[in-house]
Amino acid sequence: MPTTLERTTITHTQSVNDLLSFAASVWPDVGSDRELMLRLMDEGASTLRRQLLEAAYEEAYLDWDGTQDADLWNVASADGLVAG
Repeated sequence: MPTTLERTTITHTQSVNDLLSFAASVWPDVGSDRELMLRLMDEGASTLRRQLLEAAYEEAYLDWDGTQDADLWNVASADGLVAG
């Protein structure tokens, strides 16, 4: 299909074939290698985003923990857990 967009060629090395085989076993409804590659890229990007967010949340929690607001939350949350 004609396009002005950049194209990328991927050689089906053994490691690429292994990844595609694994992806096909996880997503048997996906019909083509192209679709499997796109799904793998999408899942990989989602995982990276989640890791970055988790790190940001952890950093924010560490900044917040031990403050007056954190103490108030621990009292008001009534989850039965006591922060140590």
